[in-house]
Amino acid sequence: MRHLRTLLAITVAMTFLLGVTVALRPVEAPPLVAPRCDESVLTTASGTVTSSSCDGELASRVSGLLDTSVDGVADILDISWVRRVDVVVPASGSEFVTLVGPAFADMAGVAIRDGSGQRVVLNRVRAAALSDLELKVLLRHEITHVATRDLTSDSAPLWLVEGFADWVAFHGLGLSLRQTAPLLTPEVSALPVDFGGAGRDLAYQQAYSVVVYLESGLGERGVVDFYLRYASSSAVDSGVVDVAGWRDFLIKSIG
Repeated sequence: MRHLRTLLAITVAMTFLLGVTVALRPVEAPPLVAPRCDESVLTTASGTVTSSSCDGELASRVSGLLDTSVDGVADILDISWVRRVDVVVPASGSEFVTLVGPAFADMAGVAIRDGSGQRVVLNRVRAAALSDLELKVLLRHEITHVATRDLTSDSAPLWLVEGFADWVAFHGLGLSLRQTAPLLTPEVSALPVDFGGAGRDLAYQQAYSVVVYLESGLGERGVVDFYLRYASSSAVDSGVVDVAGWRDFLIKSIG
């Protein structure tokens, strides 16, 4: 929804003819009518984008990136999935929270599964502020969650689930670890666990760097196999990652 401003123009005319001062009364501006916003659905080869018609610019950007984003995820994941994603852009912040829950109110996007199936829900304010590259990364991250949902245990560690989604999202974009994880430092002693507190952004970047570290030893296919093996487990031993090796990797990669 666009913010409307009501402008009150007050014109005061002064004349000194014959020594008489005349002031014109303020002219009342006609009331502004808020635009009517209906539901709009854009369809692409790989899915749909449902939004308010008043968010047409964001919906158009998302639909323009959807097919390449789905293809980018599919090219990396050698798994069976529908290769189709429905994206929803709620018309208000309250509607967004109703769909994704209050814990994710400030997130730019969330992949959910409810009675309507699997969907990617975007925060209209935060998503609209992203560049096309950032929006593409966001879509690929959430599409990865959609693609792997049925292969991922609810008890899988978040460092693996979120780190892998970021790894897929950034894969092949030619960005360095420093560019994708600017908060990262080599001072790590354990795998990240706090993905909901003040350190959330750092936790996501650390998780991503763990998967980049795994790729340095396992290769691209090895990372996918690692994820499919451990993300489907009911419990994952933290010892599956050599934390000392991860720390050495960060020292060499970002100093």
